[in-house]
Amino acid sequence: MGFINPLFNDTEITKTKQPSSPKQKQPSEKVRSTRSDKTHNVKFPVSSTVQMKLKSYCKQAKRIRLMVGKEDITQTKFNSLLLQFGLAHKELINWNDEYKDTKTYMHTNLLEMEYEREIGGPHGLAIQKNISERKVVFHIILSVLRWLEGGGDLEKIL
Repeated sequence: MGFINPLFNDTEITKTKQPSSPKQKQPSEKVRSTRSDKTHNVKFPVSSTVQMKLKSYCKQAKRIRLMVGKEDITQTKFNSLLLQFGLAHKELINWNDEYKDTKTYMHTNLLEMEYEREIGGPHGLAIQKNISERKVVFHIILSVLRWLEGGGDLEKIL
């Protein structure tokens, strides 16, 4: 017995003919560029004495900036300035300091591009010295802190 509609009797037509569908649009993938002011946060361990020294120098930096008429500075921003100064003056860095994870941390926020170029990238200090990125930041901050204690000028950093 056949179908009432003669189209269904011809099996070749139904197998080869497919309904036309509108062209499916493929989503265009946009590559999002990263912000130019994106920062990379690195925390580094500090002992209680180093923490007190960093806080003390940060308060001095606040007073200096207020006298000049600049905005207030936070502890993280101050630590980031110390790190930038140390990266600009690599001759100050002492890589022989003992690194101990004290479970007390302070933070730095370095620009992502600068972080990749100087510390964490394929040619960064972490790869060159074969140590972790956190240890690199620790050694740089501690070396700049010793430089300040030895008569370094805080205004050069600011």
